[in-house]
Amino acid sequence: MPSPITMPSQIQAPLPALLMELREKAETLGPAGRKVAEFFMANAARIPDLTITDIARSAEVSEPTVGRICQMLGYNGFREFRIRVARAQGGGGGHMHADVTASDKPQEIAAKVIGTALAALETLRTQLASAPIAEAVSLLAEARRIEFYGHGNSGIVAMDAQHKFFRLGLPAIAYNDSHVHVMSAALLGPRDSVMCISRSGRTTELVRTAQILVERQVPFVSIAPDGSPLAELATVNIHVDFDEDPDVYTPMSSRLGQLTIIDILAVSVAVHRGALASPDMRKARAMLKEKRL
Repeated sequence: MPSPITMPSQIQAPLPALLMELREKAETLGPAGRKVAEFFMANAARIPDLTITDIARSAEVSEPTVGRICQMLGYNGFREFRIRVARAQGGGGGHMHADVTASDKPQEIAAKVIGTALAALETLRTQLASAPIAEAVSLLAEARRIEFYGHGNSGIVAMDAQHKFFRLGLPAIAYNDSHVHVMSAALLGPRDSVMCISRSGRTTELVRTAQILVERQVPFVSIAPDGSPLAELATVNIHVDFDEDPDVYTPMSSRLGQLTIIDILAVSVAVHRGALASPDMRKARAMLKEKRL
């Protein structure tokens, strides 16, 4: 018979009912389940700010195991469990993700979509580290040419990055076709730079292109989950990882996070290069004014 789980005293007060439920059910979960339950109980206050990847890594189990344990505890999955924890803490889950249903009215859909966006940005704020951002800014600001690669939703983000960076006076282009970016990567050199954007960090074509960049000694920044094949190859990886369901009809958290990181990098590079006050930037703004009535 496994020994009972000891509930840490510092979290008995905020979540008594939920933690008691966890302690009672943990005995039936098996070794992997107990590791997940112990992590939940020891880190209850942090759960609303963690992703399923964070928990799997910390508990030394797989992500499907975390989801399966949440289901065994009586929830639809990790997302619902995380919402329950946020509400138990008194936060009401106001910024937590909630799926849109067929019966939702427009105002309810609006609230859920906005809640998803807020939750994504709050998650990004807890994940984002300053050191990789500073390294990426230094790398991008000194590049002779910058190329942005991504597929699917990440490809749209890559196009947004091109739009942001070319206004800084940097030669910049985005490719979301694997045939094109693999050829382009083979023509770049150490004075150039690339940004690879991927929600999973495991897209086969993008990882292959990253390998070519390494072979060509092209420094590149990746926006991907830590520990992914793409992140492992990158000169600098900016960690972004969201627990999301790609089947729901709401803005993808990863896309919102990626777009925000692009904005952070673009503004930081502009400041680094003094581009915000440059004559070229002022001229570009003047040209835009001529386009408006």
